[in-house]
Amino acid sequence: MLRRPEIRIGIDIMGSDSSPELLLQAADELAGSIPPNVKLVAIGHPRLQASTSLRYKTASETIEMDDPPLTAIRRKKDSSLCVGLKMLREKELDALVSAGNTGALVSYAKMSLSMLPGLMRPALLALLPTKKSPVAVLDVGANLQCKAAHLIQFAQIGAAYQLARGQALPSVGLLNIGSEALKGTSELRMAYHELSELSKEPNAYFRFAGNIEGKNVFDGNVDVLVTDGFSGNIFLKTAEGLANLILDRINENFSGDEALHMRKHLQDLQRHLHYAEYPGALLCGVKGVVIKCHGYSSPEAFSSGIREAIRVASEGFIQILQDKLVKRKP
Repeated sequence: MLRRPEIRIGIDIMGSDSSPELLLQAADELAGSIPPNVKLVAIGHPRLQASTSLRYKTASETIEMDDPPLTAIRRKKDSSLCVGLKMLREKELDALVSAGNTGALVSYAKMSLSMLPGLMRPALLALLPTKKSPVAVLDVGANLQCKAAHLIQFAQIGAAYQLARGQALPSVGLLNIGSEALKGTSELRMAYHELSELSKEPNAYFRFAGNIEGKNVFDGNVDVLVTDGFSGNIFLKTAEGLANLILDRINENFSGDEALHMRKHLQDLQRHLHYAEYPGALLCGVKGVVIKCHGYSSPEAFSSGIREAIRVASEGFIQILQDKLVKRKP
């Protein structure tokens, strides 16, 4: 019987809005349910090492949420975030999960890991539930302003991600204020034209579905939704907030016999809408698997991020992206 190669997942437990003790506990509990070839490596302050049976890498500094990203990565070289990314660069890890400072994570990942050939910028990709299969949304926060060339590459990255998940010929849509080709900014119009042409090429590995309005995203008719990081982040957090509102109102208004009668349906709704069921965002475009969880991640959400890191590292997404990327000059 062949021995499965070891997969090492680094877990940055410092610098989020949740306590490091809580995140470490979530990792400890998850460790008992993952495949035996997967090893979790917690990265954090030395004082926490004695409280876990996981492999542990000490880091004496912490990049806080309100630290200026570039200043922080220059001055806090022994922070858990920087240590984790260095371990990923040196092949001591196969993936890194962090709920820390997004700006610092993206900036240092780009500096430390470098970009994949042909890509200009990293992008954060998040999965969201729909009426059909989950949609990959990018960018959701790494790039506040984007040119058409960046949006085109985000489409290619998202399509490669869905291919890795087993989706044949993924469909790609552009988030816009209307479905017509001439809607939106000049950059969106240029991206629309270029994606239309790319999807017609003989070696195309995605089909272009055109512009998608926000209200139609959850119909599930596209596998990839492309937007800039500013709009994408607002879209993501609005969707999560609305989902939480729906769940809260349902829990408030159904009780007793009604709740028992509807338990199966309510559990299914909770599974589809609760953001903790979905993993953190994948930082795409750098030479390494990096998962960025919400700064306010619950233990369940953080565990989902770790599971996603295991899946992406196991399925070779980086290699698929390199193989499929259409290398074009911006």
